Amino acid sequence: MKKFIYLFCLLVMQAMTIAAHKISGRLVDNNESSALIGASIALKDQFGTLIMGATTDEKGNFVISDVKDGNYTLILSYIGYEKQTLSLVNLNNHLPLGEIKMKATSTVLEEVKVTGQAIIHKTDRQMIMPTESQKKYANNGIDLLQRMQITGLTVHPLNKTVSTTFGENVQFRINGVEVSKEEIQSIRPADIIRIEYHDNPSLRYAGAAGVLDYIVKRKEHGGYVSINIEQGVNRLGYGNYNLSGKYYYNRSSFSIAASMERRDLEWNRENTETFIYSNHTLINKEIGSPTPIEYSRLNLSATYNYTNDKKSLLSITFRNKRNDTPHGFGDRNSKLYQEDKEYHIVDRSDETSNIPSIDFYYQMNLKNNQHLYFDLVGTYLNSDYSRIYSMTEAGNTPIEIFSKTEGKKYSLIGEAIYERPLGKGKFSSGLKHTQSYMNNQYDGNINNQVTMNTAETYIFTEYQRNIGKWGYTLGIGGTRTYYKQKDASQEKYIFRPTLSLSYKPSDRIFLKYNAYLSGYAPSLSDLSDVEQGMDTYQVRRGNPHLKNVTYFSNRLTAGWNTRLVSMELSARYSYDHKPIMEETLYENGKFIRTTNNQKGLHRLNIQTNIKLQPWKEYLSISLQPFFNRYISQGNTYTHTHSNWGFQGNAFAMYKNWMLIFQMNTSYHYLQGETIQKGESIHMLGAGYNKGRWSIQAFVINPFTNDYHQEVVNLSQLASNRQYAYTDVLNRLFMVNLSFNFGFGKQQKDSKKRINNSDNDTGILSGSK
Repeated sequence: MKKFIYLFCLLVMQAMTIAAHKISGRLVDNNESSALIGASIALKDQFGTLIMGATTDEKGNFVISDVKDGNYTLILSYIGYEKQTLSLVNLNNHLPLGEIKMKATSTVLEEVKVTGQAIIHKTDRQMIMPTESQKKYANNGIDLLQRMQITGLTVHPLNKTVSTTFGENVQFRINGVEVSKEEIQSIRPADIIRIEYHDNPSLRYAGAAGVLDYIVKRKEHGGYVSINIEQGVNRLGYGNYNLSGKYYYNRSSFSIAASMERRDLEWNRENTETFIYSNHTLINKEIGSPTPIEYSRLNLSATYNYTNDKKSLLSITFRNKRNDTPHGFGDRNSKLYQEDKEYHIVDRSDETSNIPSIDFYYQMNLKNNQHLYFDLVGTYLNSDYSRIYSMTEAGNTPIEIFSKTEGKKYSLIGEAIYERPLGKGKFSSGLKHTQSYMNNQYDGNINNQVTMNTAETYIFTEYQRNIGKWGYTLGIGGTRTYYKQKDASQEKYIFRPTLSLSYKPSDRIFLKYNAYLSGYAPSLSDLSDVEQGMDTYQVRRGNPHLKNVTYFSNRLTAGWNTRLVSMELSARYSYDHKPIMEETLYENGKFIRTTNNQKGLHRLNIQTNIKLQPWKEYLSISLQPFFNRYISQGNTYTHTHSNWGFQGNAFAMYKNWMLIFQMNTSYHYLQGETIQKGESIHMLGAGYNKGRWSIQAFVINPFTNDYHQEVVNLSQLASNRQYAYTDVLNRLFMVNLSFNFGFGKQQKDSKKRINNSDNDTGILSGSK
């Protein structure tokens, strides 16, 4: 009997041992070795039946307990990374898998529902997965940015422009392809898998301040139609309209997008000018009356894509941008008071432009995770600009300045990029060449023809690697610029080395530093050897002798995050050596406004980003205080300026309802002798979403009586202060209607990595 009991206990213990196996491991990023939090672990038997599952903790660890002997399949998956499948044959003991490296996907993922916003910090970018609720309450790709409150970005609530919190414009991309803001506004939020924000762009992006890459999914069959209308209620002259559609058939896809931005408003202008002559001082005080500002901007695009499994991608895109501005922002109708005299000022401009382009793109995915990208863009720019300036004293003949410009420009942009793994890092190299020809005919008070041939070649090589908690990027690039105008020509070279370092001691803390030396060439309009009259006192003049500028920038960023609070502190110092900035001369009784290579421009920008999520994803608050300091050193002047400010927004949602509030104080810029002071603006909105349609209502500046912008020029010869304001954009009520209809199955899509465009007409304007 004792032997039987002993044998029974032994069998029980053996059975318990068999049933007590554990499978454990830790999931990390393949490059940065950072923990992947919330990854899914699925254990299936030999018949494919799910036995049990788990998720990784804050350190990326997972444990599956009570696994019996047998054959299993372990599936590891995480958003933004390639799925891994491990075969477990004859499992009969504990299985510590150790550190498992997950590789970021090179293709667009299928739709995955995200219940909490996930952020993956890379050396050069953030990978942010929007939640289902955030996508539900957004009408397009720009709206989604407002809902996500991405650290380091600011979305203007009125004109929907996107900039870094340092005030610089960002570059937009869809699956790696550079696109316009209007094309981003045509994206359905439901199709967005993630947004990659390159807050430290590599040399691959040729000097962009920031890059927003929308990773979107595609379908195998069917497609969608999307309509979005934003219209002012009490101001009918304000409207934004978007229509887009896409159709998929097997490996092919066809898409069209049309967007229109329309403004028909009124602005008042005040202008105070002080002109210092050798023997006297002249002060002009200008008081404006309401003056129309009217424009419409129409953007059209049509794209065909063909994907050969995962081997290649062919994309052909036709785009056309049309701008019609019968009343420009600088137009004015005003009274000019000059000592004991009074004049009537009329300043009217009319501008149209049409820019068609064709884009051919080809991508090859080679063995061993190698990639080749080719892009060729041809553009034709056709523009017409006219301006009439009239200054009339009662009883006297008006003094008039008339100018008219017909501009034509042809450009061809070609780019090739090669990427491959190298050792435990990533190597990339590329070449980009731009060739253009410009022919601008100036008529009116002057008669001149400006023809110019320009070329720019850019080449870069870059290597990125992570070692434990550290990551680094080393790169070197160079640019050759060439232009020829009449008998004059210039050839210049720009050297572009870059260094980036990152340190991530834990999953909650990160530290980044980047520094680079770069440069930029003068614009075509600055290089033009033409003069345009501004008024009876001033002339705008180009300078064909301008040289390239050397630019240095470095930035230090520290971040800390928890489930409820995330903070980021960033400080940047940048310096332009011999920058192209304004200078004012006095010649033959006229004040000449021109540009020249000045001594230097210093910028110090400090900002703090604080994000609070006190109530899960139902309430999110973002706060961004900032400080700017500028030192502008000209050949004959030195100016300094400091600017404190604040940006913030709050977003709340519950069931089908949402509420949003945003406030931005004025952001200032000093360059040369001019301080630009942006507007202060706030917005309050609410919305309701129901399936395929949504309605939202907003009010702009509900608590102020004045919406204004200000420009101050500090010249010792000819200073001025321009103050523009309107009551049209105060308590502006808007309604946004959105409708989306989609059909078809989901399919992965290859990323188009490069695209180029040309929008520089090279026209020198005489307007103030």
